[in-house]
Amino acid sequence: MSYNLAMSLIESKIREELSLDQLDGHSADYLESTILEFKEWDSDSRKDQLRQLREAVVAFANAEGGYIVLGVRDKKKNRAEAIQDLDNLDEHGLQKSIYDGTEPHIQVEVVALDEPEGRLLAVRVPKSFLVHTTADGVGKIRVGKENKPLTGSGLTELARKRADFDLTAEVLPGMNAARLDPEQFDRLREIIRKDKAREALANLPDQDLLGALELTPDNGVTRAALLLLGHQRDLARFMPGHEVTLLNMQGDTHYSHRQDLREPLLEILARAQKFIEENPRLYPVRLDSYVEAELPDVTWDISREAILNAVTHRDYFRLQTVYVRRYESRLEISNPGGFIGGITPQNILRHEPIHRNPLLAGVFQKIGLVNRAGLGVDRIYTELLQLGKDLPSYQAGGSNVKLVIPTDTNADFVRFVREERQQGKPLELDDLIVLRGLTQHGLLNALSAGELLHLSEQDASPKLVDLRRRGYLTPVGRGRRTSYRLAPGPAERLAIQQFSENQNLINPETLAAKLLQIVHDRGRVTNAEVRAISGYDRVQAKTILADLCKQGHITLIGRGRAAHYVPTDSNQN
Repeated sequence: MSYNLAMSLIESKIREELSLDQLDGHSADYLESTILEFKEWDSDSRKDQLRQLREAVVAFANAEGGYIVLGVRDKKKNRAEAIQDLDNLDEHGLQKSIYDGTEPHIQVEVVALDEPEGRLLAVRVPKSFLVHTTADGVGKIRVGKENKPLTGSGLTELARKRADFDLTAEVLPGMNAARLDPEQFDRLREIIRKDKAREALANLPDQDLLGALELTPDNGVTRAALLLLGHQRDLARFMPGHEVTLLNMQGDTHYSHRQDLREPLLEILARAQKFIEENPRLYPVRLDSYVEAELPDVTWDISREAILNAVTHRDYFRLQTVYVRRYESRLEISNPGGFIGGITPQNILRHEPIHRNPLLAGVFQKIGLVNRAGLGVDRIYTELLQLGKDLPSYQAGGSNVKLVIPTDTNADFVRFVREERQQGKPLELDDLIVLRGLTQHGLLNALSAGELLHLSEQDASPKLVDLRRRGYLTPVGRGRRTSYRLAPGPAERLAIQQFSENQNLINPETLAAKLLQIVHDRGRVTNAEVRAISGYDRVQAKTILADLCKQGHITLIGRGRAAHYVPTDSNQN
């Protein structure tokens, strides 16, 4: 949603809920409430004014949210005397000061209200599911017309309540089921009927269907009902942060196509499916001597799981967008709101599911769109690996989560997985992760395998031992320092160049010659590949590569996991 549109919606809502004409005949204090406070602004004591404003914002966020209107004097009973003119107060600077001065940061909207008597600034504070303080550690909560201190047991109790709060289950004032969109009910039933076991649910009348999905408690309409079945005008009013933006990227900063979608979620899913399935990149893969297939860069099944996760787990308090960006070699989906409940990018495969919006997640499960058991992430990993893609990656900050889905295809891995399945040896997700990791890194031990599997070193070790027992891996070293590489058979089928076990102790001169041949043939080599073909450890491999760099044969490109070595002549060209 554009900033100007968001501000226009907020200004309309303020003017709808508060008539400033009431300042004629009443003092500002008289008009204040749990969700409204007026503040006089003294430009001569700006630092103290900002401190008080941040404390007030914290108090509102910890309560029901609301509006703080700046530029109104108290104890004045007519508009002309009550309204100041804040012509020189910058709303953007004010917004930044509030954000920087609160913990966790609070993103407010600041909108100018131009009145005949002068310019006011209205600060809209969203209700939060977190517990906030100022950056100085001051906690407050709005009680009636006052901002009360929040310490000790009060903070603990509020944190407990917030942990259970579900914005999508909140009943909307002034909404009723008659205002929902009949066209979206048709979409809903079409989705439900894809699973014949849910036919009885699809055949229910509208009101009974809403009740079965728990979308209309006590005949009220929840935010989840509006997100799924509402008209766009009501979504704009009650859910101003709801938006999904689809971008077809040309490079990292430009795009050739953009769609900003503010329709109900079911309609957005249909639009997103069309976006993903239009103009796919196809990879030809020879599956055997007689069969060749064209595999897409990304499937709708993978994309749907990722987009559903984003809209289900996003923070609807924030006026921010879910982005779906399609690049040449990856798909990125990001949503506002960080991970909750201890979930991190390092444990998301194993952590029990925790939903920021349980009602919405439950509805998606009941209609057959998602599996509430948390298998969506597993499905993304499994299908990506079966299609020969690299492992997906999650990136998380305090205010957003991004999923990066690689879309390039390794045809050898696709063929290998298919052949194993045809031979009655289907590979489980953990098998796929380890084997794909070895095609990328060359050598894995229990620690590095655990990082890929989201397991401890102790729990990852049996996975490696089992793959060795089944003939997929060969050990390098002994005891706790044992590493593993692909066994000769799988390595050959996956086109991974390795030497046999009795060459683990290859001497440095022979290894250097072999490496130069590999770099000449393939154009590059990595430290992990050196370890896989030689049995050397990381430091020994680095020493060999450094010597070749000093001799001018190869050049190091990149750092960290992206580091690799290329022929010096190639780099110069």
